[in-house]
Amino acid sequence: FSSILVGLDSPYRLKIAVTFGMIQTLLSKTAKYALFDPTTQMSYIPLDEESKVKGKAAIEVVGSRIGKSGGSLIQQGLVLVFGNIINAAPVLVVFYYSVLAWWILSANRLSELFYARTAMMQDSKKKK
Repeated sequence: FSSILVGLDSPYRLKIAVTFGMIQTLLSKTAKYALFDPTTQMSYIPLDEESKVKGKAAIEVVGSRIGKSGGSLIQQGLVLVFGNIINAAPVLVVFYYSVLAWWILSANRLSELFYARTAMMQDSKKKK
């Protein structure tokens, strides 16, 4: 906003930037609520009731707080080391793709465990 006040940029460019930011935010929230949240709930299906409750509590309470705190700590450390977040961008790219790769590997492992547990439950139902 300060660049508009001093005349360094046109309001048209700001409007384009805000529009793209709005579209990006809408798409990311839509993807999160349509894909991520149902998928996380599906991972609890083959568990017994006690494991479901304890697992949800651990992940939703402890996991989210550790994730947010860890992200903030990393960002603050990078700002301290590099002076600002723009100078730390190359390191952030490495962090981002490392976490992305780790997340993909974890999702694949969770898929294997889910299918194994589901197959085990179906076999035990057939035997009864």
